[in-house]
Amino acid sequence: MIDRELNITDPIKRVAEILESNEKGYRGLRRRAVLSHSNGNWILVACTVEGVTSNGSKVQSSAPRQYSQAVLFEDWLTDQDCRDFINQIKEGRLCFGEFTVQTTEENRYWSSEQVPLSNYQMDCAGYVLSTRFSTDRAAMFGALLALEQPYYPDLDEAARDWMPFPVYHGNSDSRNGDIVFLLPETRAFLSDAIPNGSRIDVRVAGTDVDQLSLMLKGAWWEDGLIHHFDVPVNKQHAELSIPSDASRLEYALIDAKGTLYDFQRENEYQHAGLGRKRLRNVGAPLVAIVHEACLTGEGMKVEFKPFVELDIGKNNTKLSEIIRTVVAFANSVGGRIFLGIDDNCALIGIDAKLAQWAKASADEAACNSYLGTLRGKIRDMVVGDPTIHFLQTVVDNQRVVIIEVSEAKERPISIRQDNYLYIRRGASNARATPGEWRNIICPQGINGF
Repeated sequence: MIDRELNITDPIKRVAEILESNEKGYRGLRRRAVLSHSNGNWILVACTVEGVTSNGSKVQSSAPRQYSQAVLFEDWLTDQDCRDFINQIKEGRLCFGEFTVQTTEENRYWSSEQVPLSNYQMDCAGYVLSTRFSTDRAAMFGALLALEQPYYPDLDEAARDWMPFPVYHGNSDSRNGDIVFLLPETRAFLSDAIPNGSRIDVRVAGTDVDQLSLMLKGAWWEDGLIHHFDVPVNKQHAELSIPSDASRLEYALIDAKGTLYDFQRENEYQHAGLGRKRLRNVGAPLVAIVHEACLTGEGMKVEFKPFVELDIGKNNTKLSEIIRTVVAFANSVGGRIFLGIDDNCALIGIDAKLAQWAKASADEAACNSYLGTLRGKIRDMVVGDPTIHFLQTVVDNQRVVIIEVSEAKERPISIRQDNYLYIRRGASNARATPGEWRNIICPQGINGF
């Protein structure tokens, strides 16, 4: 995520702007929803409005699939249908053909973010707009079985197959109850980055790439020093010259007006966009960080936790503690949360619990899926925009997660539906006293005071 807006006041206008800008690249707008029937009412499990691109593989339309307790719904929307649907969301009453879903919740907070290629919402770079429609939980029941309809062992498997999300975690997914608009950027985007020694051939594609004056604007880091570059895109190519010992690389694809289309980030620990194209994945620094934390123990900038379950609905105190720690670090001087180290500074790892959660092997991919869901839980519960990085490494055959939280630039960072502000005090999270509120909200003072 590079461009995020947390409270959009006019979602119809924002969606219309994206649709108009990418009109040449869209084949249509596909709406999909999963509905569950409980106590005489239909409950929204998940819903997306997806911009289907004209350069992708052909998408077959599917008729709604109806079962006794669930419906997998699909239709295609015009631009006007899309505006009408957003108004239905505002009114709290959704119509999916003959099926109606209602909610009594009144507050609608829309968020928007621009995402690169590697994201857990869709299989391309673009824009994700979402709002929470309902917090009602879908009823859990057995197999979905109906004549002339595909068989599903449960609702989770049905939703996982029906929804377009690359990663979906069933009943524990933080997007359940949300309306999510998935709108790809088709005008111009990064299609590849091919390394060749100290040079990188960056390739650009899109419907408008030949009409736009595009450039790559970014920087690389060496020995802690930043080096800037501006490289024009010529005939859908741009060549970067990056030293072999650079530790970090970031660049954005923009036009002459400064419009952002796509971006790429990579360092020794993580990457966003096309993946790690230039820099090696150096595991030793992370291992050293874990060993140092085990030696020094918990403190002002260090917190240890075991594997944390992600279901908020089970009185999950450990997840609540993680969220409070994120907020406390952001309101203080930042810090790291280590999952897989116990209170005695012993490496216990997370693989056993991770395998149970993922219902698969505890490998890097499973951990990435887990971290994607954890990221969503934190995003849903935290008010504000803290900078958080999620890392993983294997130390002495034990998988450890490191959650790095930076000191927030804009404060306060708080927890939704919680009347307290949290700060870090020693090795604990503490409620800020009235006298400390001013330092949190304006740490540099006001008008020189």
